[in-house]
Amino acid sequence: MSNASRRTRTQKWGWGILIVVSAVLVLNGVGLYFLSASPTTFEQDTGVPIAEVRQAYPTVADQVVREGQNISILSAAFGVLTLLVALEGFRHGSRWAWNATWVLVGWLVVGGLQALVVGGRLDIGGFFLAFAAVALVGQLLARRGLGR
Repeated sequence: MSNASRRTRTQKWGWGILIVVSAVLVLNGVGLYFLSASPTTFEQDTGVPIAEVRQAYPTVADQVVREGQNISILSAAFGVLTLLVALEGFRHGSRWAWNATWVLVGWLVVGGLQALVVGGRLDIGGFFLAFAAVALVGQLLARRGLGR
């Protein structure tokens, strides 16, 4: 009997949760790429309207937007990576995939705490910590009876 057919419904749910969390991270990164250039987002992040910054420091406003877009690209890339690992886990239930997805849980916790404590952003920190809790549930559900 193959490892995939020995997995329980609970394990499949756990891997499914990890797949969904990873896919949402990809979509979040793509969406934030476009939102980073928004004047409203700029003002929320900096506390100063983009027009004022452009007037005083023309290149700084563009640099802040580009940095936000770079972070969005990195977030989407991390989401793609974790999505591929979660798909491997769903298909084969491999132990290395399960171990690797702990990085996702840790990254979400650290990102959430950083946004809350350092950045004072309840919205972003709450998003990351909520997703960390969901990913942790998926992680624990996927654990049982892992193969090699």
